[in-house]
Amino acid sequence: MEEHELDIHCGDWMKIKVKMFSDYICPFCYLGKAIIDKLENRFDIEIEHVGIEIHPETPISGVDLRKYISKTNEMYEHLRSRGKEYGLNFCDVRILPNSRKALIVGEYSRKIGKNEEFTDAIFKAYFEDCLDIGKEEVIIEVAKKIGLTKQYVERALADPLLEKIYANNCLEARERNVTGVPTFVINDEYTIVGAQHEQRFIELFEKIEKEKHKIEHF
Repeated sequence: MEEHELDIHCGDWMKIKVKMFSDYICPFCYLGKAIIDKLENRFDIEIEHVGIEIHPETPISGVDLRKYISKTNEMYEHLRSRGKEYGLNFCDVRILPNSRKALIVGEYSRKIGKNEEFTDAIFKAYFEDCLDIGKEEVIIEVAKKIGLTKQYVERALADPLLEKIYANNCLEARERNVTGVPTFVINDEYTIVGAQHEQRFIELFEKIEKEKHKIEHF
């Protein structure tokens, strides 16, 4: 290969890289992840979860969700309707937890290569099992499902490096003007905000694939 040429046949170059800014307490993030998971069967997607708190002011004990969202029942009826297609079964969520501890453990799970498993498990615990994921004992039980012990969780929560990584997530979100979750940044070029309908993602991913094939065969 000449110095001025690009190895465009590299598999990594052809991937659709999705950076998903989300919070474990966001139901539309759970739905948005399910959409991306389904589309991984059709497109070569590499997803990176970037956890940020949408309600950092929430006390550790959590609050009544209805204090934040007046039409909670209507919102979850809509989510149940959309979620069926993706195998999601939203329960009757009543508490808004503080998600910071869960997000920190999420960063630890990324460090050991289990972020996808932890993300799935913590979302399910909150939105389908109606557990308070702000409680450390709940996070520990969720972590056990992916092979982490209580000691690993406690160590993660006391690790200043993970706190720094989490702070960098928040900084990146601000730099990218992320004002709501889920926000999907695709190939550092396109942005989709919210759990848009699946077709919106399909159209964009097909456009990206066509553009890459044009370059590949240039």
